[in-house]
Amino acid sequence: MTATLLVGLALVVGAPAKKDPAPKEAPTLMGEWLAESATTGGKPDNPPPGTTITFLADGKLKMNEGGGNGAENGTYKSDAKKDPAEIDISPSSDGKGPTMAGIYKIEGDTLTMCFARSGDRPKTFESPAGSMVMLITCKRAKKD
Repeated sequence: MTATLLVGLALVVGAPAKKDPAPKEAPTLMGEWLAESATTGGKPDNPPPGTTITFLADGKLKMNEGGGNGAENGTYKSDAKKDPAEIDISPSSDGKGPTMAGIYKIEGDTLTMCFARSGDRPKTFESPAGSMVMLITCKRAKKD
């Protein structure tokens, strides 16, 4: 009995370990996002219905304001390796305009971004009353 137990134990200990599943790729910012809600300084500051933000692979972005109020081009830089992930957006297409420093997170099809309109990069996803911090929630646009 002892010999059988020792052989069984040796087989278990000597068996190859289970491999960890391959790490999942982090969700990407790239693509079109439908802006759903926004808060600035603790107060609702919702974008017009139909407003979209499109992040392109070349570091450019397009913002189309709902209701046909026009489109804006800009640039962005992101670092998903930071915790929380960081994003800097410049509303000018040449990247030389003022830059808004922010953080972002992607959970499923929801993108949450938080920007400081002036001052330091936010550390949390909130827009305290009286602050110059903007919190934006977007949903990934459905592909037809």
